[in-house]
Amino acid sequence: MTRALAAFVLTTAGLLAGCATRPAPVIDTSRLAAADVERLVSSGCYRCLEAAFATAAAAGLREQAFESALLLAARSKELGLPHGRWIEAARGAVPAGTMLASTLPLASAGWEKLIDIVLSIPLDPFSGDRDALMIENAATRRQRPVLEQWRRELAAGPGSSLLRSYLDLSLACGPLLYEERDAASDAALRLHPGVALVQYRVGICGRTTLLTGLLQRIPDFADAEFELGRAALQRERADQEEALRRFVAAHRAFPASPTIASAIGSVRQDREEWEEALLAYEAALASVPTHRDALLGRTVSLSRLARHPEALTAATTLIDLGSWFISDAYYWRAWNAYQMNDVEAARVDVDRSKAGFRSPAALLLSGVIAWREKQVPFAETEFEAALAADFGYCEAALYLGEARAERRRWEDSLAAFQHAEQCFTLAIETGSKAIEQLSATEASAQSNARQIASHQRTVADAERRRASAIQRASSIRAQVKSTR
Repeated sequence: MTRALAAFVLTTAGLLAGCATRPAPVIDTSRLAAADVERLVSSGCYRCLEAAFATAAAAGLREQAFESALLLAARSKELGLPHGRWIEAARGAVPAGTMLASTLPLASAGWEKLIDIVLSIPLDPFSGDRDALMIENAATRRQRPVLEQWRRELAAGPGSSLLRSYLDLSLACGPLLYEERDAASDAALRLHPGVALVQYRVGICGRTTLLTGLLQRIPDFADAEFELGRAALQRERADQEEALRRFVAAHRAFPASPTIASAIGSVRQDREEWEEALLAYEAALASVPTHRDALLGRTVSLSRLARHPEALTAATTLIDLGSWFISDAYYWRAWNAYQMNDVEAARVDVDRSKAGFRSPAALLLSGVIAWREKQVPFAETEFEAALAADFGYCEAALYLGEARAERRRWEDSLAAFQHAEQCFTLAIETGSKAIEQLSATEASAQSNARQIASHQRTVADAERRRASAIQRASSIRAQVKSTR
């Protein structure tokens, strides 16, 4: 072996020996997990927060798990989802032993107060059984001085700045501190510029343009769809097409939310899309079987679909639950009984409905039943009461004319038919104007096709009824002329 070769071998051996004994690099997995959690929380969407909680819990990061769970509880309330499991997850992760930056030990009481803040956020009125919601809201409601004190404490204290900003916005956007929302929103946006989590909370506090921007940046941010759908309905001219599109997108992402499902049902019902409305209300009832609004919506939808036995059962369920929409339930049970020719049952239930609330619809139905019972004077009285309650109730005016004609009160009958004619004319003009506005362009006509069709049906029905009123008025004039 030459001297040069020997030197090379010795050098190489030394290098290999050094490589063999050098320790493998240590990867700080907890630091990587913490970074992932921070990124997911900042991204702000519900699925992002779920992933943040799972990552933090798996890595044993109690503080991050606590914050993620608490944000999920708040977000669940905002979307009408069950929030209890996230409150329990937050309680299970309270970081009692965490140290503040000042190295002073942090008492768990500070973290528990953050839980109290989330619990104080009012539940959405369509997120569950109304009686249960009232009880829970009453138990967690706090007076304004307490909320103001909490806001002062959130300026510092336990939790990340991001969490505290989100909770501060939740308080400022609540019903008792709503006048403070703009200042709180401005402060949060300055403190956390470009952070999606904060932009979302400011967006649902009134600045919905931020939500549109979020969806453009993060297409999976389905949380924003629901609030944008609500905003579409609150415009000067409500855009039901956009609202439905957004509600459906939100429902696909959060099928367990009765709030979102009932919102779909409400729009469908307003458009007289009874099959679709029924499906939406049944989706809400699948999550909350005693959801009063969905039960009433289901009853109305079944009634309009002429599924009378099922509608009777649905109305009875609402009545048996008690305390909510009882007059409405009795009205629809009476209406369906009448359609099934059970006049006696219809009379009993419509009287019960009127005992709770003398609505124009109940008074009209009572009059129709009285006519069927050959109690024409009472029927006339009920039609008059319905018209007094709602001067624009065209159908009541038409029936009133017939009742007065039956009693040979010709002049009064003529006045009622003339009222009906004018009323139906106004309905036709209003419906026609709505059709014109909805079909201003070819594109708008296509996107608003179902609304236009609904207005067209209303106009056609009003035209038929107006023609009847005109014909009957002409007949009454002839009758009056012949008696002079």
